[in-house]
Amino acid sequence: GYNIASSMSPHGGPTLVAILNILEGYDLAAMGHNSPDYIYTVAMAMKAAFADRNALIADPQFTDVPVEWMVSKERSRYWRDRIDAGEPIEPGATPTESPHTTHVTLVDDAGNCVSLTHSLGVSSGVITPGLGFMYNNSMINFYPLPGHPNAIEPGKSRRTGMAPTIIRRDGKPRLVLGSPGASRIITSNVQVILNVLDFGMSIEYAVYAPRFDCQLNDIRCHMRIPEYVCAEVRKRHPIR
Repeated sequence: GYNIASSMSPHGGPTLVAILNILEGYDLAAMGHNSPDYIYTVAMAMKAAFADRNALIADPQFTDVPVEWMVSKERSRYWRDRIDAGEPIEPGATPTESPHTTHVTLVDDAGNCVSLTHSLGVSSGVITPGLGFMYNNSMINFYPLPGHPNAIEPGKSRRTGMAPTIIRRDGKPRLVLGSPGASRIITSNVQVILNVLDFGMSIEYAVYAPRFDCQLNDIRCHMRIPEYVCAEVRKRHPIR
């Protein structure tokens, strides 16, 4: 019953939507928030969606990015089947992005909503005399080797993890959110969304709840997630 609007290719929106599509096949609330089953299931959905992102997301002016397929119900069922069978998910490689990003969320008394993410990567430190602003260093968001859809080419836009998101229900805004954190923006937004919609948290608790992330081979957990929980997850998947 929810409608999600997020920044699409070459940004973080398709991956965020793909993760949520995979997870709609599970009763997450019944698992318990940040329980071993919950962390494993959500982390595998992250890993699956990032496997598609890492291989395919790039500037759509230079390559055919199959966004509709990536966020389709058929693709989400494929990934759920692999997760349920315990089959390995190969996430591929992704460039390292800077976590230093600015996000602004605004809702006014007329109901207008703005979710805006702005990033320079980590500023290059270069200023053209007389202009007064620094250039970005977001070339790090390209894949460093030729032959990849996100490889560097003249005139090409690099992909980002930015995912400013607005969720509506019955035409009315339910959540307006975004985050800093490079590609962790995507997994952070997903968890805040789940915290509010599946677990009924206030937005304050939803944001401050401990998080985890899985984009490559390991699940990375916040230190506030107890070790006895991590130990149970570790029996099924590497975690740190």
